[in-house]
Amino acid sequence: MLAALSASACASAIAPSPSDREAVLAPIERFDVRVLESSPPQYVLNVRAGLPSGCAAKNRHDTERVAEAITVTVLNWMPTEPRPCTMIYGSYELNINIGSDFRPGTTYSVIVNDKRTAFVAQ
Repeated sequence: MLAALSASACASAIAPSPSDREAVLAPIERFDVRVLESSPPQYVLNVRAGLPSGCAAKNRHDTERVAEAITVTVLNWMPTEPRPCTMIYGSYELNINIGSDFRPGTTYSVIVNDKRTAFVAQ
């Protein structure tokens, strides 16, 4: 799935991989679609992602929209080789603008890593 995301769909700068780290899917604790009071309405995903150990670090997110389907991939950095890590679980929040180009009354699906939901555009 990561290979299917085009460079133009990238929602954040792609940092080069440190030689001792690899990009892995972040655990998604929750996310929801929020509508900003504007004309036309703006839609934002509020995502809470996890950092499963002291060695995990926030990496980036990529967004792709095809018709009524929005797919967001949230990535963390993790060490490529086994190393001692604290077992402290952390988390962070992202607010991802998904735009305003939505047809009122149309249902859109949103997938963030392994979680999914749907919303009806206003």
